[in-house]
Amino acid sequence: MEWVFDLVTLRDYYHLQGQTLDKILLLNQELSIESFNSITNSVHKLRLDSLTQAKSNLWPHGPSLTGEQIQNEVQELNLFTDQWIRAKSPVYEIRDCVIGVARPGKEAASDYNRINHYAHCTCGECRNGKRVMGVRNPHDMFPYVERDNTLLSVKRRQLRDGRVKVTPWTFEHIFSLIEDSFDHKELQFGLEILGSIIVRAAFMLDHTKNEQGIIKLQLPQLATELMVDCLPVLGDDEFYVPIEAVIYFLDILGFNEDIKVDVCGYRNLQREYARGTIPQDNGRTNTLLTISHMLAAILHRRPIGEFAYGLHRGMGMNPISKGQIYSAFPLLDPELSSKLDLPIEEFRWSPIV
Repeated sequence: MEWVFDLVTLRDYYHLQGQTLDKILLLNQELSIESFNSITNSVHKLRLDSLTQAKSNLWPHGPSLTGEQIQNEVQELNLFTDQWIRAKSPVYEIRDCVIGVARPGKEAASDYNRINHYAHCTCGECRNGKRVMGVRNPHDMFPYVERDNTLLSVKRRQLRDGRVKVTPWTFEHIFSLIEDSFDHKELQFGLEILGSIIVRAAFMLDHTKNEQGIIKLQLPQLATELMVDCLPVLGDDEFYVPIEAVIYFLDILGFNEDIKVDVCGYRNLQREYARGTIPQDNGRTNTLLTISHMLAAILHRRPIGEFAYGLHRGMGMNPISKGQIYSAFPLLDPELSSKLDLPIEEFRWSPIV
């Protein structure tokens, strides 16, 4: 792959990706986000409903287990998930894969005691000067992807002594999977769509309640079709994962991240200030926007150094700012049609050809 700067406009870029203008406009119609002004407030009610759902027993909390029991289950039974003691709740299914929730998660282990409430927490105990420290998160869950009782959402590493170390997916593992897949120019468009869908998932713009009142992600149809055409799976071995399954996994991770910040002091996903209580992006939104920021960096639409430094400073979180989203992912821009003939330099990224 070679980085070049001789494309003239955004229209040229999409043409080079083999996309017609009509298809781009249809895609933009499906994906565009009208504005990021006040979006945190406007989606707060749905996020709060999803938090209540995630904390409920819709996905059973399972038996009481120690941290060692939970860790050993992943290490020893990753090829036999039907033998897990934990309660498993399927949430999504796609292409022979099941994406779901297993409980208890690590932070819900009976002997876990590493959670401290935020310094700004205003719960009753913290408000009285007795900051809550050394507790567990009873609602924590383990998002998983499996196929034929084989756990896919883990990294397997061969040790020198022949043993295989199994580690649940972290940001690093997901970043590596995506970066490793980016080996030719045709994938650029697929990664752009992936980033766009994840931005929308960060704000729950494609989540709906079904007839039973359960909140779930409904992937945008055209965007998903085009993404899968470019990038059907991540991984190239027997443990490959369909790209839609990765998005569903991140969605469940988003549910769990909202649980975590709620437990630690952003009660009901809000923070109390002297001027009032204000909804926050901490949790699902910032977690998924960090993934989108990573994709923008891989695509050279945001500086890689800036992303890496921010990830370090943010202790693993570096969400793309709302003001940078349209330039990194133009398919989300409601004004895309009027910007197709702008010089590519105005977007501050350089396509791969």
